[in-house]
Amino acid sequence: MRLHLDEKGQSIVEMAFLVPILALLLVVVIDAARAFDAYIVLTNAVREGARYGSFDTSATDAAVKQIVVDDVLGSGTNLTRMEDFSASNVTIAGLAQNSTAVIVTATYDFPLYFGGLVGLNTFHLEKQAVMPVN
Repeated sequence: MRLHLDEKGQSIVEMAFLVPILALLLVVVIDAARAFDAYIVLTNAVREGARYGSFDTSATDAAVKQIVVDDVLGSGTNLTRMEDFSASNVTIAGLAQNSTAVIVTATYDFPLYFGGLVGLNTFHLEKQAVMPVN
């Protein structure tokens, strides 16, 4: 089957339209995967902090915050680099003597690699864990 002369550049034009769209989809998927990974790391960290605070009756705010920070920074994932995560990203409630639950909340503004393409440089992540006091 022979191509007509007027259809000679059709494939190149189609490719020129599709490549930018496919590239944009790829970078969105990459950033979404990294943000989801960071959310999982944050989820595990606040759970560990809340668990520690609920079982250790002598736990202090600083100790629980340090547990959360250590868990985030020591997560070991290659997708998520959260080196700037600190105790200021963590809030603790319920460590008082008569409390029925410990509530640990962590927030983080996750920097996106390609967010500037769509006008979103960071993605705000927030996770909370509640553990009953034993």
